[in-house]
Amino acid sequence: MRKRLLIILACGLLASAGCTTAVEQRTFSEDGKTAVAYQETLLETQNKQTEQIAAQATGGTLDNPVVIVNPYGLSPLSALIQFDTETAEPVTVIVKGKQPQTDLTWTYEPSTSHCLPIIGLYPEQKTTVQLIVDDMVKELEIEGQALPENAFMAEVTIEHQNPQPNQLIFTTPSSTGYATGYDSQGEIRWILNVMMLWDLNLLEDGRITLSTNRLLDSPYYTTGFLTMDLLGHIDAEYSVPGGYHHDLDQLPNGNFLIASDDFSGSTVEDVIVEVDRQTGTIVKSFDLKTILPQDQGKSLNWTAKDWFHNNSVDYNPAQNTLTVSGRHQDAVAVIDYDTQELIAIIGSPDGWPEEMQQYFLTPTGENFEWQWAQHAATWLDDRHIMMFDNGMYRSKTEENAVAAEDNYSRLVVYEVDLEARTIRQVKEYGKERGYAYYSPYISDVDFLGNDQWLVTSGGISWLDGKINNMPGSLTTYDQMEAYVTLIEGSQEQFEIKIPANIYRAEMIDVSKTTMTPLESGRLLGSLGVTAYQTEDDLESKLKFSEAQPIDGELAAKLTLTQEQDRLMVTATLNKHDNLDLILAKQEEVRIYPVQTDTQPGMCVAVFNQPKSPDVATLIQTVSAEGLDGTWHVYYRFNKQLIDARQIYRN
Repeated sequence: MRKRLLIILACGLLASAGCTTAVEQRTFSEDGKTAVAYQETLLETQNKQTEQIAAQATGGTLDNPVVIVNPYGLSPLSALIQFDTETAEPVTVIVKGKQPQTDLTWTYEPSTSHCLPIIGLYPEQKTTVQLIVDDMVKELEIEGQALPENAFMAEVTIEHQNPQPNQLIFTTPSSTGYATGYDSQGEIRWILNVMMLWDLNLLEDGRITLSTNRLLDSPYYTTGFLTMDLLGHIDAEYSVPGGYHHDLDQLPNGNFLIASDDFSGSTVEDVIVEVDRQTGTIVKSFDLKTILPQDQGKSLNWTAKDWFHNNSVDYNPAQNTLTVSGRHQDAVAVIDYDTQELIAIIGSPDGWPEEMQQYFLTPTGENFEWQWAQHAATWLDDRHIMMFDNGMYRSKTEENAVAAEDNYSRLVVYEVDLEARTIRQVKEYGKERGYAYYSPYISDVDFLGNDQWLVTSGGISWLDGKINNMPGSLTTYDQMEAYVTLIEGSQEQFEIKIPANIYRAEMIDVSKTTMTPLESGRLLGSLGVTAYQTEDDLESKLKFSEAQPIDGELAAKLTLTQEQDRLMVTATLNKHDNLDLILAKQEEVRIYPVQTDTQPGMCVAVFNQPKSPDVATLIQTVSAEGLDGTWHVYYRFNKQLIDARQIYRN
């Protein structure tokens, strides 16, 4: 026994001294390697700009104020005006429109030091701005900057007979373009020049929400969302492990309810999370795969990966429910917020098994129709729910599918009695406009009060004079359109037409917005720890000493950048290629497969790259969380190990 123990110890000492070649002795040299290029985020850049703006915006007087146009570089039709007064005075600012009804007015609280953000300048032309202090009026002429490319002018198709003061229609892009604000003359009075997506919400504190401009995963999942103001100043950036898409709702406690994902699984657009407003941490999560069957109630748009396609989230405080909209099941699901139990499904019961029929409602009343491929499902109170009924196919079977030229989209409002399990249609608009108002995807509805409704048919496209039955991003078209229609009762009061597809539209009184330009923005939340493989998941260990240096052809297909909270590889590959990003250091190796089965962006195609059918541009994000230290970067491209000759430090 003693002899055997001595032999084992001796073998161990020989191995540690390098007397065996069974295991590769790994050493990683930094010689000749470069650091991964660092890219500032908008938030980092803005926090630096805030210091510079604060230094510039000082010493002005009412007679000679300091004017900084587009101070943060994101909002070309905005400006910051600074001046001091000897006594604390309120200030009224009027940005003059081309017509009196398009003036924009703000009144600011009394102060001796005034730093006044404004929007509403006209692009590349002088705009009159009046500053009113006590009985003094100072008139300025301020020129807005040029519009970015792909800014779309609106055509007024129905003149507004009674426009309300300070109201703009804000749209967010789908096919291309930018978040944009139009006045009642169809003039652009606000626009961003950076891509920010999804629903533009006005929060209770007067800020707005939009997505970040940072893509987390293809085709359109962003790292999270922003709270910001119309000047372009970011108050907070919220990072979310599963990213953000489609919709956001603010809860009564101030937190945010957002549509998200779980990238560790094989499905998308079926997770909803509650995000703490103050910290960005996730305090509650809903996985729809545990609430609804994935393979039932299939619409003709259904895929195994995108089985539900959640496109809206809505919290109803009167019911304490979460309501989600599944385009690919033609279903609006009502869920108990505390127990996460399914309460009801609003939609056709066709295609659902017997055990699910208990969740469906019985239609009552006349002229009832179910909705199909719906968007923007929102409760008005504890009994009435509105949504945009896209109407795509109006059937779950190909035999009964309605052709685009025979179809229509509409605003629909249902009265729902969850106790009696009944549903009644109480309002609709759009059916009478036929196929010319037909949007097979995206779109929006909003209730403005006093029986006024804003209806957005945002996804219309045509080819050779014929209406398309597919989202423009997934088919061929020669013309795109979107209508934003204001109705009162059933009467059209105002409408604009935009020569592009838009995701949603909101009508906002800009005097109720808050702009806080000289505060530092905050990065909240986290991207979490990105799932990875180890060498234990491989058939054999990686032989780094045999790695080939990256060649020019492959280097041209791959871009690696570092941001404050992540490492990101952008790859343009043939769809049959296989690529892994590999991070290695002496004691650890992490392997991140780059997905090549991505789908084109349907609801938002602004990130889609022009390409042949066999080529895709892909994004792989690796969170910085849990990646402390120095890592050497490698790729495994079609099974060949490649040394990127780069170092990632975190």
